[in-house]
Amino acid sequence: MPRVRPAAALGLFTVAAWLAYMAVFQVDDAYIVYRYAANLASGDGLVFNPGTRVEGVSCFLWTVLLSPFAFFGLPLPVVAPVLTALAGLAMIVLLPATSATITGRTEDGWDRLAPVLLLCHPSFAYWSVGGLETVPFALLMLLALHDQAREIARGAGRRSALWVGLATLVRPETPILAAALLTGRWFDRRDREPQRTLRDLGLWSGVVALFFLPFLAFRRLYFGAWLPNTYYAKTGQGLMSNLQAGISYSREFLSSLVPGFGVANDLTAFLGMVLLVILLAYGLPRRGLRSASLLVLAIGAAVLFEGGDWMVLHRFWVPALAPLCLLIAALAREIATALPRFRPAVAGLMVLLALGSVTAAVMKRNGPNGLKVNAAGYRHAHHEIAEFLRQRARPDDLVALMDVGIIGYESGLPVLDISGLTEPEIARAPGGFLEKRYPVESLLARSPRFFVLVDGFRIDEAIMKDPSFLRDYRLVLERNHRYNWTPAQSYTLHVYERRQEDQRGAAAPVTRDLNRR
Repeated sequence: MPRVRPAAALGLFTVAAWLAYMAVFQVDDAYIVYRYAANLASGDGLVFNPGTRVEGVSCFLWTVLLSPFAFFGLPLPVVAPVLTALAGLAMIVLLPATSATITGRTEDGWDRLAPVLLLCHPSFAYWSVGGLETVPFALLMLLALHDQAREIARGAGRRSALWVGLATLVRPETPILAAALLTGRWFDRRDREPQRTLRDLGLWSGVVALFFLPFLAFRRLYFGAWLPNTYYAKTGQGLMSNLQAGISYSREFLSSLVPGFGVANDLTAFLGMVLLVILLAYGLPRRGLRSASLLVLAIGAAVLFEGGDWMVLHRFWVPALAPLCLLIAALAREIATALPRFRPAVAGLMVLLALGSVTAAVMKRNGPNGLKVNAAGYRHAHHEIAEFLRQRARPDDLVALMDVGIIGYESGLPVLDISGLTEPEIARAPGGFLEKRYPVESLLARSPRFFVLVDGFRIDEAIMKDPSFLRDYRLVLERNHRYNWTPAQSYTLHVYERRQEDQRGAAAPVTRDLNRR
């Protein structure tokens, strides 16, 4: 029986404790995935609403992998963070060997810098327990990067394409990342015989295609579209609008690359951009590091094209963190080796960067509007509204709302998603995400028993101002998700019920004012 080293056991315990500390809450979109997985497990198919095939998630394989746990009755909000944490732990374990492989050296102390920096980063720490596909996807891309470096060094092998092929089933932007790795592979092998290089590139692409093309055919046949419905829901404003949103989305991420200790402003974003440019300029000309640099560039291009998302801690950038940590470790080693007198300064800077990341993570968790505050808001608003609907509604009552995850998963009711994620007609309406110009009368024609509406969003406000809606629906409950923010803010979910339910013996209206809680 192998002996467990005390240092390894202590390290594992520290990592687990750190990730558990960051496991404060799961965003609403995670519960959309859980509902798809639960419906698949129950035999209703890969659907949000039984009987309606719409791909309202962007992580097909992750959703499918969760379904066996749902089949055996295990709670997905508990299981999924454990699985993502295991993926994060696998990345930490793999990084030292990857650091040595891509630089063509034997493993040394500098290779342990990359996993330390990655683990300390608040985005990696949170999304390792976030329940979504973010870190499992990042693990697949790290495995591809690791194996590609080994294959280039040996002049044979295509296992890296297997990981990329699996990744195409997890995230829709993978083809952009695959092109980056293929480009790095071509540059790193072009000194060999051209015919062998072209054959290798063709076979590598063929392995990826064996996963991607059948999946495209399945998506078209099963869901009736070549792209996930989420793509249409989150686009519509045009490329330039997406680029502007992507730049704004990336600002805080760039700040996180420098030791800002939780501060994110124009200066830290500028310094982060400078560091990013330095790392890419260092990595792109170097064999092994070139693929890591191209992968970072591809992820950045995908973020700008997609425009980011609304979730905390810039999750779309998380797959770039491991390659960036590898570049930082390689550059730090080279400076310390070439200029020994600067070795203490380099080591001190790395310690400062790690401490800055940990400080930022703690502030993000415990700050006045941080993860703990948001967790309380979700319990107070979304979870309690789900329980209210579960007790008050009949099983076939339709509820129309924007935040469909927690409320949809926990209430189990049929859902009309007015944000369009699971509604193709709304998704393809003009306008960007949460700004769709969709006719209110089409929503009212579906006769939902309940609406859950939030001030400040185009469709929600149009509904709340519609004369027919005001005539037919009454307010029965309201909860402010941001009741505990500092300074005070409002993200109030208003629950409306169809008035005619009074004639069917429904209970008396229940109205609560969150601000007096």
